[in-house]
Formats: sequence, C-alpha cells, structure tokens
Amino acid sequence: QLPQLENIYHALEVPAKKQLAAASRPLLQWTLPATVAQHENQLLESVKSQQFDATYIEQVRVVPSAGRGAAKVEFQLQPDAFATHLLQAADTASVAPSCAAEHVVVEFSSPNIAKPFHVGHLRSTIIGNVLANLHQHLGYSTTRLNYLGDWGTQFGLLALGVQRKQVSDAEMQAAPIETLYNAYVEANKAATDDPTLAQRARDLFTSLEAGTDDTMTAQWQQYRHYTINELTAVYERLGVHFDSYEWESQYSQREISEVLIQLRSAGLLHREQDGREVVVVDQRRVPVIKSDGSTLYLARDIAALLERQRRLQFSRMLYVVDNGQADHFNALFQTAAALDNRLNNKLQHVKFGRIHGMSTRQGKVIFLRDVLNEAREVMREKRNHSATTKANSSMNDELVCDILGVSAVLVNVLKQRRQRDHQFSWDQALQVNGDTGIKLQYTHCRLHSLLDNFKHIQLADIKPSWQLLTQEPSDALDVLYEVARFEQCVWQSKEQLEACVLVNYLFGLCNATSRALKRLPVKQERCPQKQSQRLLLFHAAKRTLKRGMQLLGLKPLNQM
Repeated sequence: QLPQLENIYHALEVPAKKQLAAASRPLLQWTLPATVAQHENQLLESVKSQQFDATYIEQVRVVPSAGRGAAKVEFQLQPDAFATHLLQAADTASVAPSCAAEHVVVEFSSPNIAKPFHVGHLRSTIIGNVLANLHQHLGYSTTRLNYLGDWGTQFGLLALGVQRKQVSDAEMQAAPIETLYNAYVEANKAATDDPTLAQRARDLFTSLEAGTDDTMTAQWQQYRHYTINELTAVYERLGVHFDSYEWESQYSQREISEVLIQLRSAGLLHREQDGREVVVVDQRRVPVIKSDGSTLYLARDIAALLERQRRLQFSRMLYVVDNGQADHFNALFQTAAALDNRLNNKLQHVKFGRIHGMSTRQGKVIFLRDVLNEAREVMREKRNHSATTKANSSMNDELVCDILGVSAVLVNVLKQRRQRDHQFSWDQALQVNGDTGIKLQYTHCRLHSLLDNFKHIQLADIKPSWQLLTQEPSDALDVLYEVARFEQCVWQSKEQLEACVLVNYLFGLCNATSRALKRLPVKQERCPQKQSQRLLLFHAAKRTLKRGMQLLGLKPLNQM
C-alpha cells in the first residue's frame, strides 16, 4: 500500500503533542486510508514482515483501529538521523519528485481594466498567489494566469468618456486606472440622461470588436499596456507575479464562432422562442447567444478554456473567483467537458467569500492602493510611538512600513477559511501580540537578530544531538517537532486549497519559538554544546518561518 501512495512523504505525519510527550523517541505515523480499511488486519500483519531501513527506523509498531480512530502504523525513528534531517537541512527547498509531471494552471486576480483594483479582487489575488506558490514548492509545473476584462459594451462607454473628456496621452500614462475609471463614470452618467450617447457607445464598441477603426484599436492597445504597468506596481507590493497576462479581447469573434459551431454540431445549443440560444445545465437554461446574435460571456470563456487546454496541456486548472460565480463555472465546466472529454475532473472553481469593512479611516474605499497606503501610514504611526523602535540609518523606513502594512492586511485575510465572508478590522490586523502578519515578521526579526550575534559560529560544522535536546526543557523538542510538521502542513494546505492551514501552522511555529527563546537563552548559556544546539534549533525555526512566509507572498524582514 505504501509504495502505491503518490506522495508517501506527505502521508507520514508527526503525531499530536501529547502522544510525542509520552514517547522517548521521535515518531512518524501513517494513518490507514478509509479506502483500504476493510483489509486492515492483513495490512497490519504484513507490516511485521517488512524490512525497513535501519539508518532511519529503529522500530515499527501497528496500532489497530479503535472506535472512531483509524488504524495506524507508527515508525519510531533513529533520533540523531531525525534531528540531523531537520537541523542540518539545506536552505533550499526539496522537491517531491512525483508531482513534476503534473501541470497546474491557476487563474487569479483578473480585474477589469476600466475599474479600479477593488478590494474584492484582493482575495482572489492573494489566495491564488498562495495556491500557485504551494504547487510550485511541491514540485508541480505551475502557470499563473491573469485574465483581464477589457471587453463588452461598458468599454464602448469608456472609449466615449475618453473622447468626451479629451484625455491626453500624458494624463493616461500618469494614472491609467484612475483616469479610465473617471472617464467611464462620466460617460455612464451622461448616457443615462441621453440615449443617443448610449447608442454612440454601442457603436464605438462594435467598431472596436470588428477591428474597423485602426486609431481606436491602437489606442486600446496603449491603454492596456499602461494598465499592466500600474497593476504590476500593486502586485509587486503584494508579493505577486504572473507568468502570463491574457485578455478577454484576444478571443476574437472567429474563435468564438468555432465554439458555436462545435456546440451546434454536438447538439448542445437550443434555440428559444425569443431567438436566444441556450445550453441546458442541471435543468437550467443558460444563454450563450443573445436574440440580436451577439455572444455572451459564457461563449468567450469556453473558447478561452479550449484554447488553453490545447496550448498549455494542463493536468488541472484552478479558477480563483468569488462564490457568486458558482453557477457560471458550473455551466462552463459541464459545457466545455461535453465538447472535450479530456477536461473531465481537471477543472475546479476555488470559491471565496466577500471582505466587508475594508475602507480607509476616512471611510472611502475604491482603490486597493489606498488601503495599502493606509496600512503603511498606520504602521509608521505605531513605530513612531513605540518605545522599542531604535533609530536605524541602514533601514529604508518607507519600505519597512509598507512591508509591515501589507503583511498585516494579507495575513488578516488569509487566516480565515476562504469560503467565509470576512469582516476586516484595522485594530485586529495591526496587533503585534495577536495572530497577525506583524507577529510573523516580529518573530523572524528576533531570530535574525539572535543568529546575527553569533554569525562567527559555523553552524554547518555542528553535529545535531538528540540527547542534548532531550536534556533541555520541553520547549526545545516542541520547536523541533513544529519544524518537522512544515512539509505536511504545506501538503494539507495544497490538498484543501486553504491558505489558512499554512497560516495557522506558522502562528503555532512562532508561539513555540517565542516560548523557546524565553526558556533557552543562547547568550547567557555557559555550556558551549548546549549553546550550539540551541543555535541550530533557532536557525531551523527561522529557515522554516521564512519559507512559510514566502509561500504566503510576504517579504520576511530582518529588522523592524
């Protein structure tokens, strides 16, 4: 059974704390999956006749199922091998080889270009980024897609607004998203009062769609270029990057017509009495073509999905989009899979709830940038009032406050289960003592400062000793076991597509580390052997914390 597991490395778990406290040796356990529970007896019996590698394993014990607890195989590990693996691990991440053949595409963020980067897009952006990071860390081939909305009649209004306001290229280049947004708002208001303007906007979009107006097409390309430049600056602050920016408009009428031909020949399109054409999904009639012959969003999304399958040959495609789009994705997945059965079980809508209450202290909220700037200002005020902030000429104050502010906002959002609606609170997000992004940064800085004071000691030359660690207060082994749990938490976070699994693990690691820093001082320790084991332990804690923070998109600080 064990070799059949694709990821045996992640199926082995570090037991709960009280179980470890009773054991004199480090343990790993494998819980029998429910799928093989009926063969429990013969499986557990066969374990006894297996040969295990004595370099790592001292003893193997089987624990039969009892009540609701599943059967387990318990591996008692060779203690020094266990300590060495954790404390002398390379600073680079190891890759689980079994995942490398799988290609995972994550589509996330995907704002509209005419609208400001709203806080509603924040959750898609940061959840999608963590999921892509987790897959990449685990060795999957990963592609990050940003599918930007730049299509539909509202873009005719946008073009009209730009014409009416006579926006210069310099204005557009200086603040594209805001300028486009203001032009759209102005034109929308004018078109509501004057139906001829609404018709003019529709005509502008029609000529854009048909590609008959070269000047307008060139202008549109330019706006998109400026928009990406501005978005990239916001993404950089959030620790986010993309492999590819794609546009709704890149799927032309010709490609969409091909999809309609496929849908018709597969007998999936049905004409209604009012002239619309629909697909039927779970007894719902979902429109694909309007009565005037123009296509709806679903047709474009099917075209995009089929084209991506051909171009990227993915094993899985994750769409990180809010709960409200569940019906749309259900229709997309079922219809696309009916056209191409290779897509069966490859597509997943990663849903999430809304964020409420994320506005600046003045109460206005449009741009995410305003929220991030606000977080930076609040951090600056806090630092100026803090008694412990030392003046430090080598630190870029603006950057440190920005990183702290962004860490606070990100972690406050990521620590919730994603499908829950989330009430954002500045007070909670910016606490140093609670479970916050500030706590992660603060712990990382403390560890950096401690290790920096002992940088003359070559840690690579120190041999980890289980015996010395067991003679320490229990806080030492608590930290060691937390470090041992890192890879299993990364795996569980990826399996559940829940960033909060990793976030809560990092809070636990910080708490165990803080207790150990109090109980296991390095500077005051007279015994050089104990001192060096403690340094190894705190180095492993820092390395693990740093890796986990980077998976969340945070930039770990060395000083704050």
